[in-house]
Amino acid sequence: MNVLVFADQYRYGKAAFELAQFLDSTATPGIRADFANTENLLEPAVLKNYAVLVLFNHNNITAIHEKNISEFVAEGRGLVALHHVINKANGNPELTRLIGGFYTLEDRMLEHRDFNIVRIPGVEHPILEGIPEKFKVYDDQDFRMQFYPGEPVNKFLSCDLQENGPQEDCGWTRTEGAGRVVYLSPGDPVEKKPFLVNQPLTKLIVNAVRWAGGE
Repeated sequence: MNVLVFADQYRYGKAAFELAQFLDSTATPGIRADFANTENLLEPAVLKNYAVLVLFNHNNITAIHEKNISEFVAEGRGLVALHHVINKANGNPELTRLIGGFYTLEDRMLEHRDFNIVRIPGVEHPILEGIPEKFKVYDDQDFRMQFYPGEPVNKFLSCDLQENGPQEDCGWTRTEGAGRVVYLSPGDPVEKKPFLVNQPLTKLIVNAVRWAGGE
């Protein structure tokens, strides 16, 4: 399975590069991964070479590349979106619609803290294979999501932060045309290599990539 990991040249680029290296290693048999940090690689002629696109960008993506990503998924490919990709301030309404939700910078849930990512009771999914009932993320951000009417999502992860009511929006899946979409909220602090050091999170992302790619 060929995977493209994309992040813009903001501070998340290094973590995305590390993730691509891990996905391309012997630790993930059957996966071959490339890294990109320039949008010209989000063209159909390039994307057609990949089964899954992993997005970890912090800033906006141009409208033409939003369209390219939507068509890529609708044609039967996979998308795994991480962390800040669904920030409404990015100005990517088509991308957030495709992913299924967004958060706003005005939400006071955005401060960094330690908390547990928790499996939603009673929910089973291939992405959760080998994932403990809960695992800690450190100095990370939780987002209170807003979802799109008529664009259903299947939630499978929550967290143990309760000050703004029950949280059931740390991970979900949806479909678009013939393709599969996964969103996972963890992703900070990138300086501490969360995708490599936090083993349950690493396993979760690998499972998400495999599921999005049709395995």
